[in-house]
Amino acid sequence: MIKLFVTDIDGCLSLPYEAYDLDGFSTLRRYARDASTPGSVDRVPAVSICSGRAYAYVESVTQALGLTVPVLFESGGGLFDPVAAQTTWNPVLTPEIEAELEEVRHWFLTDCIPDTKLSLDHAKRTQAGVVTPDPDEIRALRPRTETFVDENVPDLEVYATDNSVDVVPPGITKRNGLEWLAQEYGLDLSEMAYIGDTDADLEALLAVGASFAPANAHGVVLDRVDHVTNGTVMEGTLEAYRWCLEKNGRSA
Repeated sequence: MIKLFVTDIDGCLSLPYEAYDLDGFSTLRRYARDASTPGSVDRVPAVSICSGRAYAYVESVTQALGLTVPVLFESGGGLFDPVAAQTTWNPVLTPEIEAELEEVRHWFLTDCIPDTKLSLDHAKRTQAGVVTPDPDEIRALRPRTETFVDENVPDLEVYATDNSVDVVPPGITKRNGLEWLAQEYGLDLSEMAYIGDTDADLEALLAVGASFAPANAHGVVLDRVDHVTNGTVMEGTLEAYRWCLEKNGRSA
């Protein structure tokens, strides 16, 4: 049985800098509401989020979907409980790690951002990141960032999407985040499903009972997951959720 369905945001619920599929949001919100109905919890998976986005963004999406299960932001850097309205930060974030992240942010600001479309992701605490609407800037920046990290803060790790580069402490990964979420929710990872679209999702996808990628996912992800959906972004995520319903013996 799949008891908890976890989704990334970018690439799965929406695309950066593009309008939301509000009809799709309404459908997923209905599924999340049905999961909290007495008597349905064993067969209707609850819905949660595991995203690299910062706290405020993940909280707003959580509210839009009416979620009642804890969600993960900054790739497991923090956990937000929407019922208790409480945020918990990952204990990996020590003062020493925060100082290293600040060094990376300073490098981004002084050496990378000038004369580009890049912007510092000011909202993040457990990561140092930049965002841009131009994927070519990300392709150019990622190897530069990997070199800088290797030479100056080698205990940190570099991840990228089409629109962002993030430098992250060891121990703050989406897989570790899902383990944290499973502990909070009282589940085994085998009872969870996850849908993600980039290499930052891969370890988490390989750890759960059912893994999905929307059709728009990166090739490295498409090759490794249990199921690739026919639909992209929100359509793919709804398709994955319906697969879980059917696996549990429920109709959509």
